[in-house]
Amino acid sequence: MTDTSGEPKRIRRPKVLLAIALLVAVLALLGTFGLQLHQARAVEDARRTALEAARTYASDLSTYDFTHLDRNFAAITANSHGQFAEQYREISASLTELIRQNRAVSKGSVLSAGIAEADLQRAVVTLFVDQEITNVNNPQPRIDRNRMQMTLLRVEERWLIDDIKLL
Repeated sequence: MTDTSGEPKRIRRPKVLLAIALLVAVLALLGTFGLQLHQARAVEDARRTALEAARTYASDLSTYDFTHLDRNFAAITANSHGQFAEQYREISASLTELIRQNRAVSKGSVLSAGIAEADLQRAVVTLFVDQEITNVNNPQPRIDRNRMQMTLLRVEERWLIDDIKLL
């Protein structure tokens, strides 16, 4: 049996099967590369948003005014998670009276920040933060240079502070 070109049909069938197999392999390869590209972009987006969050939170942590302590502390508490959130509540409660008595004001500036490690759910960010502090004992601003490592967890699409270590 021959087709219109004069070739036997059984010879053409393996060529069609080979072409289909090749097409399937190319599509699978493209799908794999597409998935890898999507995952790489998701990790890069997670790194970017974690870094932005860490910079904001470090500034919030190092900035306070004795006249607005509740607002200052609430900002950090709202962006904290787990054991760190509990520890921060306890520390801020014990520092409130001391800060008010000394009429302390601090303005934090994040000088530099970088991702030490990150994936889609967890990021560790190293930050260099300067604080310009004044109080009744030191009316002239004093600069404290803080170096910290902030660990963030992604909870319901938000990055939250899970831990902070001073370096």
